[in-house]
Amino acid sequence: MNYGATARVYAWVFSKLLKDYYRETLSASNRKALCQAIRKEYKAMVRRTPGIGGSSNESNLVGACYFFAAAKVIPHMTPALLDDMIQTSISSPLMVRVYGRQKKKGTLFSQSQQQKRMAEAQRSHQSTYEMDWEFTYQPGKEDFYITYTRCGICKLAEREHTEPFLPCLCRMDFPKYKLAGARLVRTKTLAAGDACCNFHVIKE
Repeated sequence: MNYGATARVYAWVFSKLLKDYYRETLSASNRKALCQAIRKEYKAMVRRTPGIGGSSNESNLVGACYFFAAAKVIPHMTPALLDDMIQTSISSPLMVRVYGRQKKKGTLFSQSQQQKRMAEAQRSHQSTYEMDWEFTYQPGKEDFYITYTRCGICKLAEREHTEPFLPCLCRMDFPKYKLAGARLVRTKTLAAGDACCNFHVIKE
């Protein structure tokens, strides 16, 4: 992928959201060096990751690069610590405001959003990009279903040998939907070796 505007914005946003987290969890003696190393690894990872044609899921791939870069660079990183790091970023005032606006507008269940997701689902079955998602989408006024049979973040974890941290990225879906005004019910994930990720998203 190109290290373009989206990737640069993500780098800036996450560094700001996690500034206090890094201050609390990284020793003062090497904090600056580690933060620089994370940005360097993130930039390199984005550039060596094949793109998926600019679809909306490409931003998810870029975001995953940041957390996988941190997992690779921070010496004492564990899945539990990465879970904490992700939760810190999602629960930040900025992210609460962003998802809160979606909740207020009912974005997830709007007709335009559902039409967009249906079109993306149809295109996903013809995609030739190796890192792309493949999924089906079943719309509804009060709930909807998404069934993923291929996931770009799973592919990224394989390429970067960060498989132990992959479930951390899966778990972040729950608070994200919660902030946007919905409840996620999911019993299967590709990361756990299942045949699909079965999302059932219910309006709250």
